[in-house]
Amino acid sequence: MRRYISTILLIGVLVLAGYGREIYADDKERTFTQIDQETAREMMAKNDDHVIVDVRRQEEYDAGHIPGAILIPNESIICDSPEELPDYDQVILIYCRSGNRSKQAAQKLASMGYTRVYEFGGIMDWEGEIVTETEETEASLCETLYTLRFSSFSGGGYEYSVKVDDPSIVSCETRYEFEENVEEIDGASYDYVVSLTGCKEGSTTVRVYGRSPIIDNENRVYTANVDEELRITLTPIRALSTFHVYRNGDIRYDSYQINLDTEGYQISIDEGPERSVSMDEVNVLMEVIESYDLVSWDGFSESRDDVLDGEGFRLEFTLTDGCSVQASGDNAFPDHYFDAMGAIWDILTRMAEEESA
Repeated sequence: MRRYISTILLIGVLVLAGYGREIYADDKERTFTQIDQETAREMMAKNDDHVIVDVRRQEEYDAGHIPGAILIPNESIICDSPEELPDYDQVILIYCRSGNRSKQAAQKLASMGYTRVYEFGGIMDWEGEIVTETEETEASLCETLYTLRFSSFSGGGYEYSVKVDDPSIVSCETRYEFEENVEEIDGASYDYVVSLTGCKEGSTTVRVYGRSPIIDNENRVYTANVDEELRITLTPIRALSTFHVYRNGDIRYDSYQINLDTEGYQISIDEGPERSVSMDEVNVLMEVIESYDLVSWDGFSESRDDVLDGEGFRLEFTLTDGCSVQASGDNAFPDHYFDAMGAIWDILTRMAEEESA
């Protein structure tokens, strides 16, 4: 009897000493396992037919990803199991940019019945090798035909449109790729495929606009260069796509929302009507985002109950190269918060004063 009990205790110890910490949605539902990145690297070194899954968007994946990772955007994981993951018992290692989307995707896959799902955070903390789409498929970046893919879903997902500034340099065709026989089903995922063809040597700008009734706007901007052999090289442009900031404290602050639209940038103050703002002011705001490294603010700072005076804030913005940041806090702030927010507020105040004038 003692030997039997000892055996049970030993098994329990081995389970607790496994790869990571199992996450439970409740007492009955077993979900994914969260591991650190060192453990993930050790698992990647094994020859166990594992798969590494990047759940960011196509542009983020192209800009740099873990070698061997396949792309399955989090937004595309909805109801049906991804066709890239036919084995429900395969080891699946999932990451995104900061660890938020990867947790969402891991939970969805586990709920679908995948039994060995491991989530290990974001590539922004990855200390291992990172490769770009250029390095893996260099030739594909210099072809007469260049293809972009954007994932969405029917019944509320992004509806995309494309504008090429100079169609005589680059022509454009678009199409929707649904799974078979699901076009009429709300929630059905699809790819919006943009095919660009080089027409003559030169450079132009390609803009992709995503609009949804339930999701914030998405914008992508690229420089398209066509060489004398009509091969296209597409380079993402980093610019402001959307911007929202809210502050509270000892005095009242206005809240600001800036959106890039097909007619340019629009600003709304305290949820009022949208008004156009100059590109110069938006470019200055973008310089603040870059100089104070606001893209590293992704996440939520913890409140400090022992601090009585101060202010709370919420900052959200997206860039046209796919970067997305959400940060908020109450009496606890990221590095350079007050300098950065002071500079931002000066710019936004000037915008409001110019519009009033």
